Amino acid sequence: MIGLIRDKLTIVARFNDEFRLFAFFAIYLALWTLLAAYLPQSMEIDSTEQVVWSQSWQWGYYKHPPLPSALLHVFNVLFGGPSLGLIAFVAQGCSLVALFYVWLLAKQMLPKKLAITAVIITSLIAYHNFRALTFNHNTVSLPFTSAAWYYFYCCIRYPNKISNWLLLGFACGFAMLTKYSAVMILASIFVYIIWQRLWTKPIIRGLVHSAGVFIFLFSPNIVWLTENNWLPFTYLHDALTVSKKRFDVVPALFGNQLIRLSFMLPTLLGVRHLSKKGTINAIKYKAFVLPNDNDDLHYLLAIQFTPLILSVMPLLLTGWVVNSNWVSAFFLPSGILVTKCFLCRLEETQLLKSTCRFASITHAAILVIFFLGAVIYPSFIGKKDRSNFPNKALAKKITGIWYEHQQTPLAIIISDTWTGGNVLLQVRPEPTLLIDNDPQKSPWVNRHDLATCGAFVIFMKSETISNNYSHLYGQATSKGEFFLTWGKAPRGEAVQFIWAIKPPIPSEGPCRYTQLQDDS
Repeated sequence: MIGLIRDKLTIVARFNDEFRLFAFFAIYLALWTLLAAYLPQSMEIDSTEQVVWSQSWQWGYYKHPPLPSALLHVFNVLFGGPSLGLIAFVAQGCSLVALFYVWLLAKQMLPKKLAITAVIITSLIAYHNFRALTFNHNTVSLPFTSAAWYYFYCCIRYPNKISNWLLLGFACGFAMLTKYSAVMILASIFVYIIWQRLWTKPIIRGLVHSAGVFIFLFSPNIVWLTENNWLPFTYLHDALTVSKKRFDVVPALFGNQLIRLSFMLPTLLGVRHLSKKGTINAIKYKAFVLPNDNDDLHYLLAIQFTPLILSVMPLLLTGWVVNSNWVSAFFLPSGILVTKCFLCRLEETQLLKSTCRFASITHAAILVIFFLGAVIYPSFIGKKDRSNFPNKALAKKITGIWYEHQQTPLAIIISDTWTGGNVLLQVRPEPTLLIDNDPQKSPWVNRHDLATCGAFVIFMKSETISNNYSHLYGQATSKGEFFLTWGKAPRGEAVQFIWAIKPPIPSEGPCRYTQLQDDS
């Protein structure tokens, strides 16, 4: 009887710990979403870019593969268009789904309390909290990368279970449709296979199933790439800078990564200090993980360091400077690795309590410091900043000018991604953006659409008018300028916008975008 009661109490305690983990997920998501919805006026350029791309379901875009834009498109349809809160919700949701898969993987390698500890430590990495507020391809790659590593682990543990191999194919395919750097995730899988000499028939047969699903998912994007002259790779080549002092850049790159990992250091130091006098958990830990302990450690090392090493190789070999954010998804195993190597011998109940306490303080500090420093402070001192761009005033001004000169709905805007994307964020029903008057960047708009719908041309004034806009401005029937204040005194400034209207040509037929707006 006593044993039965003890077992039931153990089950209740276990579910209580998991309930606290999911409660943390819910509170975390709610706080980031609400603060992002009400404090800033605008968002990062990458998020604004996704607002533009998500209007049209494509099999590729001139910079990236299509999945993040398709994901946001679905949420836009469900919730009536993009908004600051919705974008924050989807972006931070991606981070939490990734942490959920980290938890599933950790449960395979560690006792349950230690697994939760590993997840909480992982959540303190900058890429998984305040940097995950930006909805871009780095953020959306988090859940698919985490899922791929989890399902591959399940595959090598249970190689005869075909469903795991199929799910691995889906995870890898979606990861590649999110960001082409997912090839490094695939590389980590094959490095582990080669390192551990997993040349068994179930593995090979399972890999064939995974490859089939992967090819099925990724082949439409391959077709799109071939039909569009491999535009994302051309863009990447043009965007990369070459450093002649490559070995001077490497320390800066690693230093940047250490800074983004540093948020979890106070928690690690704190829990080590508070738990060092606890009961050693060696017997229980040994009974739980000994059969696969070395294999698990090798697996974590392979998936942790293979992508990181490969991401640095272009810099070392060619001098190409790597953007620090491109490795966002590559630190997902680090919390499990740290827990397994440095925390697994501590008393797990006390360890989990200490970790939750320190992590809660750290997360609260990150939240407050981020919004104070990146949103409230620039607005308070009047500094011109991305977060306080006057998009509502701009959208109101544009729609007022359009309806002053035209009787048809505003269907197409011609502008740069930042300016036009901020207008799309505020106008309902959403017009469509022709980016920089370049159909290659915006294949969803053609010249016939411009003839049937007309367009509003808007751009910030500079010393010279870009060639992409100059001929439109010269041919416009109506044109002008206006000023908007970006920021406020003493550091804000009046920004001059130049606008022009290209009216629709009635003889060309109806505007298909207006018809789509009416149908919606």
